[in-house]
Amino acid sequence: MNSFDAVKHLLVDEMQDYTPVQYAVISRLFTCKKTILGDSSQSVNPYSSSSITEIQKVFPEADTVELLKSYRSTIEIINFARQINPNSRIVPIERHGLLPQIKKSESWAGELTDVKQAIMEFLNSDHRSLGIVCKTMAQAEQLYEEIKGLHRDIHLLNFSSERFYEGIMVTSCHMAKGLEFDHVIVPLVDSLNYKTDMDRSLLYIACTRAMHALTLTFHGEQSSFITNVIL
Repeated sequence: MNSFDAVKHLLVDEMQDYTPVQYAVISRLFTCKKTILGDSSQSVNPYSSSSITEIQKVFPEADTVELLKSYRSTIEIINFARQINPNSRIVPIERHGLLPQIKKSESWAGELTDVKQAIMEFLNSDHRSLGIVCKTMAQAEQLYEEIKGLHRDIHLLNFSSERFYEGIMVTSCHMAKGLEFDHVIVPLVDSLNYKTDMDRSLLYIACTRAMHALTLTFHGEQSSFITNVIL
């Protein structure tokens, strides 16, 4: 008897973030019934993620159901995100809202002004939570230092954070995974910062954190992932 025999049912969330090898290990360790949930479009690393087809190979006797309905974001935000990641099969509920905004600047100083303006728009709205989602934690930390004096309720969410704050949260795509905000700002959506398939996945994750409003900012040349987006 192994130490996991007492487990009657195993729940695995974020299915796309486990590799086939990890699923093979899970199947050996846990012989109980399993519920495996996730969205393959939400993988932070598309090169090592698992699709429902790959999971079925490991668990051939399992009943599988894809949950494709999104109850988080408006139709406008989901339609925008699906143009970034055409492989996404997510279906929004019938809830409309504001069109996403894309703001271009000629310099980092100009982009920072756009970010601050979007923050002020949030503060003057009825929304309660704002997520500023950067590609990397280093970018999040740098931006936090630039804007932390703008308002008392601006917080940095990183791996050493001990609690989640309401208000304005600055973080990375990896840390924002699984979170949701009334309004999301995604800065530095330029051609150098978002260019690989992994970057595409991270940008998709960042945009789909937004429930009601989404703002993207960049300076220089915009990422090709948003060049032909129709708003």
